[in-house]
Amino acid sequence: MKLFFTIIDVLLPLALVFLIFKKGSISIVYVPFFYFVLGIMEKSKIVVFYQFLFIGLLLYYCFFNLLYLKRNLFYAILMGYFLFLIFLINNIFKLAVFREYIWNISGLLWLFTAGVLAPEIFKNYDRKRIFNELSFSSLLLLSFFIINSLLATIFRYFPDNQYGFTSGISFGHVGISLYGVIPLAIYLVFRKGVLEKNTIYFFVSLVSLFLVMLTLRRNAMAFSILACLTVMVELLNFNQIKQFVLYAFVFALSVTIVFKASGFSDQLFERIEKRNLSGRDIEEEGRYIEFSMVFKDLFTYYDYDPWFGYGIFSSSGNYGKRMLGNRPLHSDINYFIHGSGFIGLFLYLCTVSLIFIHSWQKCKSREDKLMFAFISVYFLANFLLGWSKRPLTPVLLFMILSLPYAKSEIKNDRIINL
Repeated sequence: MKLFFTIIDVLLPLALVFLIFKKGSISIVYVPFFYFVLGIMEKSKIVVFYQFLFIGLLLYYCFFNLLYLKRNLFYAILMGYFLFLIFLINNIFKLAVFREYIWNISGLLWLFTAGVLAPEIFKNYDRKRIFNELSFSSLLLLSFFIINSLLATIFRYFPDNQYGFTSGISFGHVGISLYGVIPLAIYLVFRKGVLEKNTIYFFVSLVSLFLVMLTLRRNAMAFSILACLTVMVELLNFNQIKQFVLYAFVFALSVTIVFKASGFSDQLFERIEKRNLSGRDIEEEGRYIEFSMVFKDLFTYYDYDPWFGYGIFSSSGNYGKRMLGNRPLHSDINYFIHGSGFIGLFLYLCTVSLIFIHSWQKCKSREDKLMFAFISVYFLANFLLGWSKRPLTPVLLFMILSLPYAKSEIKNDRIINL
C-alpha cells in the first residue's frame, strides 16, 4: 500500500495542474475527486503543500469568476464573520499554530464558497458538458474507491477506522467523513449509465453500491439506494417505460446474483452483528447525546456565549463536561453553534437557503425537480448528522445543485438537459 500512496503523492499535483491548464474554470468539478483521493491516503509527506494547494485552487477560481460575489449577500457577511473568528484563535500567526489549523480553514472556505461560485462558473458552459464532466469526475472517484478497496483487501490493510473488522473486504484508509460523498457520486454515475445506456458507468455504480453496503455507514447505505431509486423514477414515463423495466430487471438480477452466488450476504450479516446496530436505541447515539450536552452547556451551565460560541475549530473535548472525551461534535447544528454561536448558524442557514431558492427558480424540467428533491433531502439529513468538518460532500452537492444554471439546448420547445 505504501507504493500505492507514493504514486498518488507524485501524480496528484501533476494531474491538478494539467486539468487547470487544459480545462480552465470548469476543472472545479474535479476538486471533489482530488479531495477524496487525498483523504484515502495515509498522512502525506507533503501534506502542507496540499493544504496551500487547495486554498490556491479556490483563489484561482474566485479570481477568474469575481461576479460570484454579487450572488449572495449573506455569503459575504458569513465569510467576514468567520474570518474574524479565525483571527481570534490564539497565536494563529505562529507557524506551528497556523499549520495546525490551515486544513480546517481551507475546508471552511471551500464549504462556504462552493455554493455561490459553482453557479457563476456553470452558467458559461453547456449543460451536457457540465453533466459529462461531473459524471466523469464521479466515475474517477468511484473507480478509485473500488481500486483502493481491492488493494486494501489483497494486502490485508485494516486501519483503525474499520469498526474492528479484520476480515473480508477492507476499505483501507477511507475515513468516516469520506463516505458521505459516495451516494452523490453514485447518483451521477448511475444516472449517466442509465440515461445514456453506458455500460461502464452502470457497472461501476453497481459495484460501488455493493461495497457501500458493506461499509455499514447507515447514512451512506440509505442514500446510495435512494440515489438509484431517484434515477429510476426519472424513467417512469410512457416514453421511457421500456428502459425503466429493463434497468429495474438488470438491477434486481444483479442484486440476486451477488447475494446468492457470493459470500456478500454472509459478510454483511457478520458485520451488522459486530457493529450491534440492531441493539442500539437513538438515545444511545452520540449525535443525539450531543444535542443535549450543547443545550446544557449554553443554558444550564453557561459555559460559553450562545451568540458567539466557544471558538471555531475547538469542539473536541470542549463540550458536555468532557463526558464523551475528545469526540468532536458531529451535527452541523451543534458544530456551528459551538464554534460560532447562533450568529454563525443563522448566517450559514441564510446563505444556504438563498442557494437552494435560486437553484429551485432555475429548475424547469421534471428531471431538475427530482434532482432538487434528492439533493434537498440529502442536505437536510447530512446537516443534522454532520459533514462540515470536511468540504468534500457539500462541494459536490452544491455542484449538482448548480446544474440548472448551465446553458440548456432547446429543441422543438423542449429543454434538453443532457
